[in-house]
Parts: sequence; C-alpha cells; structure tokens
Amino acid sequence: MNKKVLPLAVGAASAVVMSAAHAAMYINERGTGETLIYPFYSAENGNNTLVNIANTTTDTKAVKVRIIEAQNSQEVLDFNLYLSPKDHYSFSISATDDGGAKLVTGDNSCTVPAIPADGVAFRSTKYIGDKLETKDDPKTDADESKGNFDNTGIGRTQVGYIEVIEMGQLDPAAAVTIDKTKDSETNAAAAIKHGADGKPANCEILVNAWSTLAGLDGVWLGESKGATLTGDSEFLAAWNGGGLYGYATVINVPQGASFGYDAVAIADHVAAGATGSDM
Repeated sequence: MNKKVLPLAVGAASAVVMSAAHAAMYINERGTGETLIYPFYSAENGNNTLVNIANTTTDTKAVKVRIIEAQNSQEVLDFNLYLSPKDHYSFSISATDDGGAKLVTGDNSCTVPAIPADGVAFRSTKYIGDKLETKDDPKTDADESKGNFDNTGIGRTQVGYIEVIEMGQLDPAAAVTIDKTKDSETNAAAAIKHGADGKPANCEILVNAWSTLAGLDGVWLGESKGATLTGDSEFLAAWNGGGLYGYATVINVPQGASFGYDAVAIADHVAAGATGSDM
C-alpha cells in the first residue's frame, strides 16, 4: 500500500464533525475510539480477511463502514452499521470468481442496506476509467497482450483498507418517529437491540427509514435531504461517542499462514457534549 493511504483515511474520518465542535483527537493506545482504521485487507493470492468491530459501551451506536481500495483510495463499498450495547459485528472479505472481492457475514446486527446471505461484491464504479496500468510496464503490457488485462478495475478491490466512523448514538427513550407503521411502537434503539434469541428486534425499521417506499421517503432519508443534511430523529441530542474497538486477521488456508492486528483507534474525534449526529 502506498504511503498516502493512512493519512487519507484519517483525513476522511475527520469529516465527521458535529455542530462547531473542535476535538483534540488522538490515537488511543488502549485501542478504543470513535473512529477505527484497519490499514490492510487482502483477498488476493488465496487470502481472506476476517474483520471484527465491537461496541464496548452501553450506548446504541450508528457507525459508517467504508471499504477502500489501496491503489488510489477509492471507495468500493459502504454501509451503515447499528450496534446495540456491548454488540460485536464480524465479516469476511474474500475473492470472487471474476477476480474481485466481496464481503460476507453471518452476523445479524442491523445494517443499511441489509447484507444478502451470499454477501455483496465490491464495486469499481468510483474509479472506472482511471488509468489501470503504468505506461510501458512490461508486466502489464504482457498481461494485456495475453488478454489478461483487467480493464474493469475489479482486481483493485482485492486489496485495501477499512474505515469505521461513529456517526451518533440512538436514544433508547426516544418517542417512536422512524417507524411509520408504528405497529409495534418500536423506536430505533429498541429495534436494534438483540433479544434472548440473539437477534435484533426489527432491522427492517431502519432500512425503511433510509428507503423510498410507494413514492414516499423514509424519515431519515427525508431528513437527509433537508437543510441539516442528516437523518437524526431518535438520536441523542448530546454526543456521547467512543468505545469502538476493532481487530482483523488475514489468513491464507492453503499456505497455512495468518497474521492479525488491532485497528488504529482515534479517540476524541468529536468533542464531548457536541450536539447532533452526522448520518
């Protein structure tokens, strides 16, 4: 990976700033924070990467997960993840038959959009059209002459890094707002919470809040189109972030090799007491 990857990751994470709050953010050596940077994933040459995200707090959190390819720091997948108190979310990154990569999870924590059972393939749409080879590079020229040149750029999705950015905390005492049917009178925090069976109460409420159904925008989607550009109904009014922890393992079963690492944790990314959320 080139040297600009981590600075770009931290810079992108720095965009999450609440209501004129200025935080003295720092890398927390204890491993917890409001932003996590996983500096490396790989699905090439038989590698698989196993990624874990943990909420060590008693708050209900909304976080953004971004998968970014290494060559030019372009996003290949992103989704919202909603973590109940003390929740843990895990997924794997592996190769696809077409030479790309995909995310697969058996975890049932709520995501928007929902992750299909067979996973979701990474996309090259953010950079398609970029120059994909170095001029006069003998290796790529030879590959192209053999018909092996990847002119879709999908191969770039196999290596990169990951950002996990806390966006806000849901209020467990909030009046029901995003559930338009209100059949169960379930607010967002209750919908995310895992029951005795280990499953969240109703992830569909959150998906609908970010969707357009029968021509009508869900509550969060509608709010995001407004002047504040956020969807923050049912969120805590005062920021209470931090306490995210992450780790990953890159494993190659055929070679019998693996290594693991803790994610880089950035604490105080948002000043305590800042107002609102950044969805």
